[in-house]
Amino acid sequence: MKAIQVLSANDVKWVELPTPEIQNPGEVRVRIKAGGICGTDVGIARGTNVFATYPRVIGHEIAGEVESVGSAVTNLVVGDKVVLEPISYCGKCYACRKNRPNVCQHLEVYGIHRDGGFCEYLVAPEEKFHKVPNNFSFEQAALMEPFTIGAQCTWRAGVEPGDMVLITGAGPMGLIAADTCKSLGAEVIISEPNEYRRNMSKLFGADYRINPETEDLKTRVEEITQGMGPNVVIEASGLPSLVSQAIELVSVAGRVVPLGYGAEPVSYSSAMLTKKEASIFGSRLQTNKFAPVIERLAKDLTRVEALITPYPAQQFMQAFSDFKNPEAKICKAVLVF
Repeated sequence: MKAIQVLSANDVKWVELPTPEIQNPGEVRVRIKAGGICGTDVGIARGTNVFATYPRVIGHEIAGEVESVGSAVTNLVVGDKVVLEPISYCGKCYACRKNRPNVCQHLEVYGIHRDGGFCEYLVAPEEKFHKVPNNFSFEQAALMEPFTIGAQCTWRAGVEPGDMVLITGAGPMGLIAADTCKSLGAEVIISEPNEYRRNMSKLFGADYRINPETEDLKTRVEEITQGMGPNVVIEASGLPSLVSQAIELVSVAGRVVPLGYGAEPVSYSSAMLTKKEASIFGSRLQTNKFAPVIERLAKDLTRVEALITPYPAQQFMQAFSDFKNPEAKICKAVLVF
């Protein structure tokens, strides 16, 4: 089968690999149809992801069609349209016992710690695939994984009806977080310098849109919230300075979620954090979010579709380049196999 394999940092190839076979009765083989590109994939390709090992078939935002099933498979049949839940966990460590397998002590992620789905076929246990309704395209189905990330971060922040939420960064995850917040009854402020993405945030429910290059973010947020500050700040750009600013901006009893993967240390005033009794929540991957996300979005796929720019899988290098280009009018590059 054909696959996109990172042999080492900055060495990515369209290669021929053996087609995987079902080895265990509870496994399913899926013919991959679409895969969304994530910043993680680009980081592995460039050698900046510290978790990946090489060589590695990348890709974890994956959708396809069930081609064959093992003898013990009971919930999926040949022809089902499915999306991959790309995490594997032990079920025994402290995190797993606390129903937080997304941070399992022995966590492995498809496309990072083990081979992923930027290939023609993938074999995995039945429970790693979630069936999606037929009204989803394969490209739309592939984006259910990033939408579960949005569901996770808003769950971690405890977003409630009537909350005022500030999201810094309107890249794919910022837009998805905004959409999720609106579905929970919150008001949303988006801060984003890129005009295209800032305008895109209207579709995803942003009630207020700020250009931090031409407006003072703190002043504008105080105006919008009448001096209260946002109850939740989701930092989706990965800039350490904006995490520090989030703690300054958030309301009393507020919650901050640094959603981006910034490697640099973050400094903040512990006095400010204590004075407000604010909380900082990490958020990684997702826990049991696929079913509710699929159910919610199946009712209206307009926003999912708006994110997608499709590319033939063989054009992955162009897709990687466009995905990282802030001037390209692209939210989610999706490879079509």
